[in-house]
Amino acid sequence: MAKPNVEINGIAYSTVPYVQIPLSGTPGNASFYYIADGDAVAANVLSGKTAYSGSGEIVGSMANNGSTSGSISSKNGTVTIPAGYTTGGTVEINSSAVSDCVAENILIGRSILGVTGTLQMVSVSQDSITKVLTIS
Repeated sequence: MAKPNVEINGIAYSTVPYVQIPLSGTPGNASFYYIADGDAVAANVLSGKTAYSGSGEIVGSMANNGSTSGSISSKNGTVTIPAGYTTGGTVEINSSAVSDCVAENILIGRSILGVTGTLQMVSVSQDSITKVLTIS
């Protein structure tokens, strides 16, 4: 929505986003912002903070989760990030799973988490006459 025209002392100002009026007896200005097109709701504002929109004052209800982190320890593992504000964080693969993810534990021609395997399949055969196993 376009900002409306404002008229002060008979002078029209077009599409004014805010007006500042000098404060009497105090240094500084009072700022008045056009907020009719604001659409924030309490869930968009951090808990304990106040904002203003076209519907008036909004007292925040968004949870402040601070830093969020977690560790994934299984193939289908997940880390749930709670709804709300977060300052960031790290989700990582469990260190024991990472230490097992080495080339010699991964089948040759395969790649897991960027590690290319070098493990070769062992071929086992049995001689039908002598019943001796040959491993190659």
